[in-house]
Amino acid sequence: MRLLHDVHIEKLIYGGYGLSHVEGKSLMVDYALPGERVDVEILKEKKDYMLGRAKRVLVASPERREAPCKYYGLCGGCQLQHMDYLAQVRAKENMLLETIERIGKINIDSLGPSLYSEEFGYRVKAQLKVENSSVGFYERQSHNLVEIDQCLLLHPLINDLIPSLKELARKMQGLREIHVVCSPTEEELVLKLISEEIIPKEKLRKLMENILPKKVVGLGLYKDGKIYSLGRDFIFVKVGPYRYRVSMDSFVQVNYKLWEKFIEYAVPTDSFDRVLELHCGIGFFSLFLAQRSNFLMAYDSNPSAIRDAEYNAKINSISNATFGLEKGLSALKRHAGDIIDLIFLDPPRAGLSEGEAQLILKNKPKSLVYVSCEPTTLARDLKVLVKGGYKITKLHMIDNFPNTYHIEAIAHLIME
Repeated sequence: MRLLHDVHIEKLIYGGYGLSHVEGKSLMVDYALPGERVDVEILKEKKDYMLGRAKRVLVASPERREAPCKYYGLCGGCQLQHMDYLAQVRAKENMLLETIERIGKINIDSLGPSLYSEEFGYRVKAQLKVENSSVGFYERQSHNLVEIDQCLLLHPLINDLIPSLKELARKMQGLREIHVVCSPTEEELVLKLISEEIIPKEKLRKLMENILPKKVVGLGLYKDGKIYSLGRDFIFVKVGPYRYRVSMDSFVQVNYKLWEKFIEYAVPTDSFDRVLELHCGIGFFSLFLAQRSNFLMAYDSNPSAIRDAEYNAKINSISNATFGLEKGLSALKRHAGDIIDLIFLDPPRAGLSEGEAQLILKNKPKSLVYVSCEPTTLARDLKVLVKGGYKITKLHMIDNFPNTYHIEAIAHLIME
């Protein structure tokens, strides 16, 4: 491996890398902070950029700290543990603004208040990898497994389960992944077992009864899709006044410590007649949006999520919302001629399709809310929406994933 000596780090960029420029190329350095001087081990070299990692810190940033996790630097789950947490928040705010300006060509003077939580113990979901009966996570940018005893990001319920999962991995041939979701409010868990082999149902039932604690209320076996499930294939969580069912194949916001504040930041305080929500999931935002509207039409392309959303509206006595199994584009086409007051968007990382953005501009609802989990696609989409006549009234950085490079955001827009 080639070593570069005394490299000056200019700034932190999306991905958690420290950026420098060396030999006419951009150099992205893992585990380096702005203002530092470091020796860099080059891991990858391309025509216009290099990827490396800090081998030795010659001049340290005052924001640098000893990483609290013993696996840090080996396990790839976290990228920013070497940075004080409040400094992480400030860095992510700057990265969000810089991304909106660079890609979206939009200058925003200042962000609204950022939303962040305690930095550990916040995750209610984990996707653990299994290899030769070892359970853990992959190394950064590799498929080499790092076996773990605990993860500081995970809810204690999941960490407490890890010894049992290791025993389960020893008894199950062909097991490749274990997906865990826990309810912090009901203290129950469900598991998805991703396997290369189909284990007989009765055998897995015995393993479940003998190995797993009673708090695991159900598990499902998957091989190219669901084979079968044992026990319940869902858990319940409570958010504010509402109780939600979350099925194995549905999505729930990962950072439970931000659930109520996230809704407070995202759901407008105004009242609306007709609201269209795309990518609604289990109805996490929907139930609160329904409070603010006369009629809510919500859509998602995941059948499991829509079943949960309908169930959740029913058990919480929400009668002014309908849920449909449909992709965002076709839902917008369905309502192309409708008068809509608010469109609420929570798309996946890929953001809006070109067709979705154009249909929104044709409909011209007075208000938009865009919840984003990927700043680059948010910036791209905001560029189109602002060019089409919308004005950004509020933009918040949401640190849903402390100690990682991930950045979420909420943009509120109105038609000028």
